[in-house]
Amino acid sequence: MRVRHTAAVVALVASFFSPALYPAIAADKLDLSELLERARQNNPELIALREAASSIEAGARAEGRLDDPTLKIELEDLSTKRPLEAGPGNAMMTRYTISQMFPFPGKLSLKERMAGKEALAARAGISSRELEVAAMIKEAYFEYAFLDESIRITREIKELFSSASDIAGTMYSTGQVSQQDVIKLNVEQAMMTDELIMLEAKKNVAAAGIKSLVNMDQSEELMGVAELPKERASFDERKLTDAALVSTPDIAMLRAETEGSELGVALAEKNYYPDFMVGVAPIQRDGRFDSYDLMFQVNIPIWRGKYESLIDSAKARARAAHSRLEAGKNRTALEVKGAVIDVEASLRQIELFETSLVPQAELSYESALRNYRTGRLDLLMLLETGRDLRKTRTDYLKALFEYNVRLANLERASGVDLLQAAQKD
Repeated sequence: MRVRHTAAVVALVASFFSPALYPAIAADKLDLSELLERARQNNPELIALREAASSIEAGARAEGRLDDPTLKIELEDLSTKRPLEAGPGNAMMTRYTISQMFPFPGKLSLKERMAGKEALAARAGISSRELEVAAMIKEAYFEYAFLDESIRITREIKELFSSASDIAGTMYSTGQVSQQDVIKLNVEQAMMTDELIMLEAKKNVAAAGIKSLVNMDQSEELMGVAELPKERASFDERKLTDAALVSTPDIAMLRAETEGSELGVALAEKNYYPDFMVGVAPIQRDGRFDSYDLMFQVNIPIWRGKYESLIDSAKARARAAHSRLEAGKNRTALEVKGAVIDVEASLRQIELFETSLVPQAELSYESALRNYRTGRLDLLMLLETGRDLRKTRTDYLKALFEYNVRLANLERASGVDLLQAAQKD
């Protein structure tokens, strides 16, 4: 009888703690790339930023246009006999003056170019936020995948203890094991149930975060199974840093602001030069246009102290923009460096699990299984060893999760999709 129960327990435990821990998942996968594309198109914050950038671009085009011309009508020598009739027919002479203001050559183009730099900065701001949203989606997806896999593993453990509890109950009824074994197994099942409740809650929170970022209704279900990517990215830190300092959206935004401030200095210096107004005034007498006036007007910029102050102000803004650009470069280089260190640390941790911790835990379990078969180890010790193996593999999953999150942070800091770049190489 004991041999039969022992064989049943060994078969049961071996089925759960076999090295083939993670079989291929037949269900459809939750595609991360589709979530990223959906967020890029539908995220309300990104849509709002695009509309704001479009508004700035439209305003930039308007900056290069002349102001509207003005029309002035002057009625001279009105008759006092008919004071309420203020039309051209009641005036000895009517002058129609049409005039247009022309800024000094170069001013309009400078204003338009400054507005264009502002529009470029706005577009770069969109790209920067897109990278941040992508990193947030990746982190939420990886957490969702980690929790999904942890739930599956925990359910397997719970099923193991449930079956073991049934066997222990049968053995207790025949006096082969103590009641303590049965109680301990039941307590373990209750602990697994509590853990599943917590994991399901965390998974739902992660799912809610994904739905919010991709603009899904919270009542919709995420279809498919999420899996942690197993691919490893390869990169050169120096090249990655150089690329980040040239092409990341944050740097592009700061560079556009700096160039715009330099144009602002040039525009302030143009204040030394006058603007012009020209006009023509056809004159009507006795219902006939028999003459016209021409006019030319120019402002005289004699208060140079005012313009010098404006130039000083523009130069100070330009220096501040240059300093912000340098600070941004330093910050970006630091972020890339820190992210590279984190990714490399995660890689070493994964390698430790794959080459040492997981194999050792599997060997320990196999040894315990052999000892249990020969009667030198009791059931609870075997299950304890099995739990250690499961914990080690769960910790390995956590290491994969942290690696992918840190890689996503490196991609955000550098502006490079490292896995896609590795595939192209």
